[in-house]
Amino acid sequence: MAHTDMTGQAAPPTSASGEGPSARPRQERGKEPGSRMPRWIPRALLLALALIGTFQLASWAFHQLVGLLLNLLVAFFLALAIEPAVSWMASRGMRRGLAAFLVFLSIVIVTTGFVLLLGSMLAEQIIKIVEDFPAYLDSVINWVNTHFDTKLRRVDVQENLLRSDWLRKYVQNGATGVLDVSAQVLGGLFQLLTITLFSFYFAADGPRLRRALCSVLPPAKQAAVLRAWEIAVDKTGGYIYSRGLMALVSAVAHYVLLQALAVPYAPVLAVWVGLVSQFIPTIGTYLAGALPMLIAFTVNPW
Repeated sequence: MAHTDMTGQAAPPTSASGEGPSARPRQERGKEPGSRMPRWIPRALLLALALIGTFQLASWAFHQLVGLLLNLLVAFFLALAIEPAVSWMASRGMRRGLAAFLVFLSIVIVTTGFVLLLGSMLAEQIIKIVEDFPAYLDSVINWVNTHFDTKLRRVDVQENLLRSDWLRKYVQNGATGVLDVSAQVLGGLFQLLTITLFSFYFAADGPRLRRALCSVLPPAKQAAVLRAWEIAVDKTGGYIYSRGLMALVSAVAHYVLLQALAVPYAPVLAVWVGLVSQFIPTIGTYLAGALPMLIAFTVNPW
């Protein structure tokens, strides 16, 4: 039964414990719809952190393996380039492994012979330039003394050059850079060995590799993959062989020209011009022509 106060108005009802509305617990008064954090937010945060960590790990792994991936790509295209020759020898009854070995052996022999000839030629030219350096220096000094009315002497120029800070710093930097050059050479040899091994595998087991790749694809995709593979082999092999033919023509033409100009080492220089001008894009022509011009300049500038 409701109680009335002195003014005759009914008092607000009380709870069973005799407490009014103002006596409710604070935690019950503070509970309003939407005041609690949704349950999906912690899961979303954990998922976002997991995705970020996975991306960072994948990026680190990719940067660590990018060198190996590039070597595999180069090896794959090299195998595509020699596969026509390997397939031709295999169609004559030779095992693919032996055919690939013979092709690689021929490439190694030709490359090694060319590098040895070119290296011996460059070494002889460097020795000749060093031996003739005093004569070159005398001619330059005479020209300067004649045109500028100076009294330079070769002995003074040599002493100033030997005592210069630039030469001392250059020698010091060259001595400290020997280890770096050696490390780079070893790294290059290791990369070359890696490319050669993978190229040999791709060329020797080309059909088996294609079958293994197509076995995991749907039947509708297998024909397209095989067709793309055949086109890649034809185009890559055709590019290499056409460039080789153009390099041969260029080498013969430059050999005739260098012989007519009486430039020494005409055969090696002709092969250098043919290979570099055809197999190095854009700047190959300039690199190929620079070496014969320098060697011709040491013999007769005109």
